[in-house]
Amino acid sequence: MDPNTITYIPGSVEDAHGHLQAASAALAQCQSDLVNINSLLASVMSGQFHTAYQESMLQIERPLQHLAETVGIHGQVLTSITGDIMALDSSLAT
Repeated sequence: MDPNTITYIPGSVEDAHGHLQAASAALAQCQSDLVNINSLLASVMSGQFHTAYQESMLQIERPLQHLAETVGIHGQVLTSITGDIMALDSSLAT
């Protein structure tokens, strides 16, 4: 095998993209559920620790949202690069 050649299997790349998009959607749903639960709790909570609790929950919600976005972007980049590679391969084959 030529060490200067990159070998890839488009079907496997597409499968990986599907997994990344599914993971991104699942993470986004978890984050949304967490926001909804915290909103519900906030409506029935009061007292001296209420504000601290809400701030703590934001510290959990924000990174989870960022992770979901990052995984989704990774999937988009993977798809874009694969498309470019396949177009290049096609142009070189002709």
